[in-house]
Amino acid sequence: MPILRVSARIGLITSVLLIAAPLKVAAQELTLAETERLALEHAPWYAHHRANVDAAAERAVYEGRLPDPQLTLGYVNVPTDTWKLDQEDMTMTMVGVRQSFPPYGALDARTRRAERTVARERARLETERANLMRQVRGVWYELYYATQGQILLAATRALAVRDLEAAEGRFRAAQDSPRAVLRARQTVARIDERTPMLHAAAERARASLARWIPEHARDPLPDALPALPAPPPSFDAARHPETRAAQAELEAMQAEVDMARAEYRPGVMLDLNYGRRRPMPDGAERPNTATVMVTLDLPIFRSKRQDRRLAESQNKEVGARLETEDKRRELEAMYGAMRAEFEALDARVRVFEERLVPSLKRETEVTLVGFAREQVELRDARMRQLDAELELLRLRVDRSKTQAELLYLTGEEP
Repeated sequence: MPILRVSARIGLITSVLLIAAPLKVAAQELTLAETERLALEHAPWYAHHRANVDAAAERAVYEGRLPDPQLTLGYVNVPTDTWKLDQEDMTMTMVGVRQSFPPYGALDARTRRAERTVARERARLETERANLMRQVRGVWYELYYATQGQILLAATRALAVRDLEAAEGRFRAAQDSPRAVLRARQTVARIDERTPMLHAAAERARASLARWIPEHARDPLPDALPALPAPPPSFDAARHPETRAAQAELEAMQAEVDMARAEYRPGVMLDLNYGRRRPMPDGAERPNTATVMVTLDLPIFRSKRQDRRLAESQNKEVGARLETEDKRRELEAMYGAMRAEFEALDARVRVFEERLVPSLKRETEVTLVGFAREQVELRDARMRQLDAELELLRLRVDRSKTQAELLYLTGEEP
């Protein structure tokens, strides 16, 4: 009885472990949504753009402020023959404050440039998020294709090996020809020839995923192909973050033009000094002194400095304007191409799902129940079905990847 109880306990523990094992594996599945979440949390380049936004926001706080005042300390009118501070009546101890004021309008232009820089970096961060989602989805779908393709090959190979063993058995029993055995071996070889490439594709995809999620790149994938949000039917290139980033850069260049124009006006520097004088030899107090000075810039050599600076800024503005227009055209061209490709892939997927694959499956079933004149027809039917299922898998994956490209262009809710 004790042995029976121990055996029962071992059996119970084994059953629990067997039940828990699939649950553990399922909990570790690397879904597309989980891959996206992990990539956003751990991708270094995306974190780099977040840091750029924070840096630009900090700069916008101080960029439009006046320069810090300067404190001046020293001695005035010290005799150079003895360097004594009490030899001459004019020697004074002086303390002062100096404050510079940029030309009128320069601070406002610097503030606008800093604010547009923040807008540009935020748009670039949004662009990087969308681009990261596009890349992660493309790699994930390629890994899904390679994984599911290997599963299809393994299932077909098992049937082909069983057919080969049956053909060899019939040949040994003198019930079939050597040609049937050779054809069966060729079928297995054709399947084995495809497996290494799919395995290599899976390894390449996992290596790419390791760039963003190194600790989870080898987690198993789910069996079902995830669905992405449907792309909007229309596209406005002006709303794309790349266009908004280019527009913000253009506005920053316009602010630089205003800064260059402001340099035609003089800047001002204000000095306030207070001098303390020593008493006279007879003890009589001398009055202390105060000094107020205003220094003005003299932008009189404009052809060599201000004109060149303004021309530089204006050329940068023209370049930024052309870049904005080029980006708009590029995005519209990409959308037109991706939309046409997506619709074509979607039409092909429907043909495969609704007509071709069901027909090939039916052909295999009919051949299997005995309507074929020889086994080679069954093997050919299975290979045609395998080819169609692999191509359908490829089309589904390509459609999803194209849909990810469209979502990159049209945008989606984070």
